[in-house]
Amino acid sequence: MIVFAVWAGIAALVVLIWLVFRKGGYKRRPLDAPPGPNWERSGERFVDPNSGETLDVWFDPASGERAYVRTDRRRAD
Repeated sequence: MIVFAVWAGIAALVVLIWLVFRKGGYKRRPLDAPPGPNWERSGERFVDPNSGETLDVWFDPASGERAYVRTDRRRAD
């Protein structure tokens, strides 16, 4: 019975990983503005291949978390 439970757990884990990372990986939706006042632009910018939008990468220095924010086309760099 324990062997069955271990195999069922492994199978469930594989399915869960597949669901999260299928079709190109985990996708976050881009934001219109940085998530908070302590966030900083990383200087990275890229074009999202799926939407064609230009996104800036922002990060929170305290946690290291990253966010993808639509580039403000009105602002000159």
